[in-house]
Amino acid sequence: QSQAKQPPSNPAGAGAWDTKSQRTPSPNSQTFDTEQMALIGKINGYFNALDRLQGRFEQTDADKTVSKGKIFIKRPGRFRFEYSRPSRKIIVSDGRFLAIQDLDLRNEDTYELDNTPFRILLRKDVDLIRDAKIHELSEVNGAVTLTLSDKDPDAVGAITVSMKIDGDELALTGWTTTDAQGLKT
Repeated sequence: QSQAKQPPSNPAGAGAWDTKSQRTPSPNSQTFDTEQMALIGKINGYFNALDRLQGRFEQTDADKTVSKGKIFIKRPGRFRFEYSRPSRKIIVSDGRFLAIQDLDLRNEDTYELDNTPFRILLRKDVDLIRDAKIHELSEVNGAVTLTLSDKDPDAVGAITVSMKIDGDELALTGWTTTDAQGLKT
């Protein structure tokens, strides 16, 4: 049985939360024009309409280590990262907790999903204006970049979501998490 605790490393953004003492609050004082509000609305709509998603991923850790595997997402709140060999790691969320299982070390670390940057995008009703501090929003030649963190003072870390626009459709192309120490995955 594992207890919720601090992650030892940063797999799939797992180290994006930390103790309250290391957080520096940053209020969302940014204002958005009509086009940006429309884009935020599209992004909200994309995640609210997303029921299931699966595919392959390539992860680059802060130390430039590259891992590959399969990802499965089922909203709200559930996901699974299955890392390919040589890694024997699985990251899974049941909607309330996120567990990092290292089959080689035979251990599991568990964290509350609400204390991770994934909570904002995987909740039942995504509303970025209500729930997120939006640090950056840009759209250049059909490539959208959105950097945000949770407004909840107990959640730390940030996530930068990358999407592409194809006509009126959005598609998720990747994300980068930043932990409390500034390490990016």
